Amino acid sequence: MRIKKEFLLLIMIPLIIGLLSGCSTIKASTEDEKVFKDEEGLVSRGTIEVKEVSINTKIPGRIDTLHIKEGESVKAGDLLVEIGSEELKAKKEQALGLIKAAKASYEASKGQVNSANAMLSKAKNGARKQSIAQAETYCNLMKKTYERVNKLYEKGAVSEQKKDEVKAKLDIAKQKLSMAKEGARSEDINAAQALVTQALSMKQAAKGKLDQAKAGLEEVNAYIKDTKIISPIDGTITSLNVDEGELVSTGMTLSTVSNLDKPWVEVKVDETNLKNIALGDKVNIKLPTYSEETFKGKVVRINKKPDFATKRATNDNGGFDIITFGVKVEIENNEKVLRPGMTAFVQFK
Repeated sequence: MRIKKEFLLLIMIPLIIGLLSGCSTIKASTEDEKVFKDEEGLVSRGTIEVKEVSINTKIPGRIDTLHIKEGESVKAGDLLVEIGSEELKAKKEQALGLIKAAKASYEASKGQVNSANAMLSKAKNGARKQSIAQAETYCNLMKKTYERVNKLYEKGAVSEQKKDEVKAKLDIAKQKLSMAKEGARSEDINAAQALVTQALSMKQAAKGKLDQAKAGLEEVNAYIKDTKIISPIDGTITSLNVDEGELVSTGMTLSTVSNLDKPWVEVKVDETNLKNIALGDKVNIKLPTYSEETFKGKVVRINKKPDFATKRATNDNGGFDIITFGVKVEIENNEKVLRPGMTAFVQFK
């Protein structure tokens, strides 16, 4: 019998302690809700939030330098982290080499275009005046020579073969003069035009390779720029997840920057109380962290869409569930350091 009593005591003691702890929790919660007087306005509870930005890396590599410490204040544009990448340095040298080769090819193609255009111009315009004058002089000389040889032939001083030879030279001179005056034939012009077209095509291809090489360099430079990670906002380093020398992968979160200067709290308000709240309303805020102070705030947003509250009946017979709307309140006159996650009590006047 005695053993049974001791056994019952062992079971009852933890139950009693649990009940006392539960009562203590309920009491503490009730006291928390009494930070404001109910008759002075609706009180709702929420947690402090701030603007937070995760600092990620776009490229893999090794952390060369950390310019920040946890808890340190930074400004937008401040250098936070530098990532080293030998692979990017090698790619840049390769891109510079490709640009150099592409430039040389492009310049050579421009020279070919100029040469082809000169040939086409010459074919279209015919021979120069100097060439025509030389052909005329030579043709006149051969005419006079033939006249002398022909007279000598008539006198029997030279052979018929000699006369024929001079006559052939005269015919050739006349033909050269005629060609010089008439210019190139149509097939010659077409051939020159084809050379120009080919040269232009080669120039365009060379320009495309040069542009491609330059684009490759720009891409590498963009990646190299990403090795220097800067802060996008003013704020405080609230978390730092890496150390110098550590390898990081693409998309990895390196740190978090939080703007603690403009905190807010979002609370849930029952639909039955929403009619008494409007944008711009002034509110009072209390935090357990600074229990002796009352902060000022302003309603800056009332959600358009509702959230479902914990299910509860609106009358004894059941009924519909109460829904709540999120109300965002910015905290004003903030001279204290308010951390995200702190409990806040908001009283709507």
